[in-house]
Amino acid sequence: MTRQLPHAPYITAIETALTEAQLTPEQADAFVEDSYDVPHLRGVITLTPETSGIPADRYPHGLILVWDWHTGRDDDHDRGPAWQWARLREDGSCTWPHETLPVPGWVAPPMLAAAAATLAHTGTATPMGSLWRQRARTEQACEAWAQDAL
Repeated sequence: MTRQLPHAPYITAIETALTEAQLTPEQADAFVEDSYDVPHLRGVITLTPETSGIPADRYPHGLILVWDWHTGRDDDHDRGPAWQWARLREDGSCTWPHETLPVPGWVAPPMLAAAAATLAHTGTATPMGSLWRQRARTEQACEAWAQDAL
């Protein structure tokens, strides 16, 4: 039996909200990022001019939205979630370091879609403050994952 990753429902809700906002993601993935010293949960959503309708003159190869949930065992990151974004390059890589999105780590999916839309069309994300009201179950699952990852 395959066990669903704890943050997959949140990333799916974000993907749905983006689609409803006419920013259909080319790709949305939830996975464990284990290429660093301390593994963490990650969601990556790719928006491209072809699939998402974002302006090709601003983002010719697209952009990615990155959600990370850190365990707090890494000196560089506080425990919990955070959103970032980056421009995609022609080869599919992205700019580094990623830029911080001005939203809470558990932002409500429609609010994330609104922040992404303003980022795509103006180059600057509008700060959003609404928390995802269904986050408790996913947040608890992320905490349990962190305990199992020890």
